[in-house]
Amino acid sequence: MPLNEPVFQLEGLTVRAGNKMLLHDVSCDIQQGKMLCILGESGAGKSTLLKAVQGFLPATCRRLVFTPSGTNIIGVVPMRPGLPQTRWVMQDPLAALNPRQSLGASIQESLHRGDITDHEGKSAVFAALEEVELGAEFYNRLPGQVSLGQAQRACLARALIARPKLIFFDEPLSALDALVQKKIARQMDVLRRKTQTAYVVVTHDLGFAAAYADKILVLRQGLVEAYQSCADFFAAPVSPYAENLIHAARSLGTLNHMDDVA
Repeated sequence: MPLNEPVFQLEGLTVRAGNKMLLHDVSCDIQQGKMLCILGESGAGKSTLLKAVQGFLPATCRRLVFTPSGTNIIGVVPMRPGLPQTRWVMQDPLAALNPRQSLGASIQESLHRGDITDHEGKSAVFAALEEVELGAEFYNRLPGQVSLGQAQRACLARALIARPKLIFFDEPLSALDALVQKKIARQMDVLRRKTQTAYVVVTHDLGFAAAYADKILVLRQGLVEAYQSCADFFAAPVSPYAENLIHAARSLGTLNHMDDVA
């Protein structure tokens, strides 16, 4: 697949709940190994977009293309949950993990392959744990026996172990303290570049987007306020709302808070 060809392309997504419009005519795409950050205030429609494209909400769109699998869906996004070769990392890792299942078993389940032995599966899990800087000793630990940051690292390992083409992240850092946020953000970026997996990340953190995004989509009340390259967005935002978001982040000193990651 050519590097400039979108892994994921969405045109004209609309989501309604009864008479209420949750999203209207949203379009975006992302290329292999790149990151799209979706920004906006609470209730803007960021998480709704992720749920709709994954089939968890009824929605209509002019076109939804997922290139690696050849999926080309016209008209209605199917209610069948999930797209092939994709994974999801949620905001709360403890809600995403089975409290009665070890981290290793949860990660191994994500392989979804019947052609490997149990030994091969465990070896792959150990390698995945190493990638996210968790040692082999975490294989048998339960979610309640690790920190929130370690649990989110395990979720990242679970998402990446099968080498998907695309990962959806829904506020993956917001439940973590500032130092852990920075470390996991850096880890996400390193692994994205290593695996050439495309990321679509819902976040309220403009500092994260400024440090790591390739493209930025800004939503407000279900409408697109801005859709630009990261460089263009911060240099010349196309809407007053987007400009106000940047100004607020600068005023609070949070726009460059990812820069000093160790």
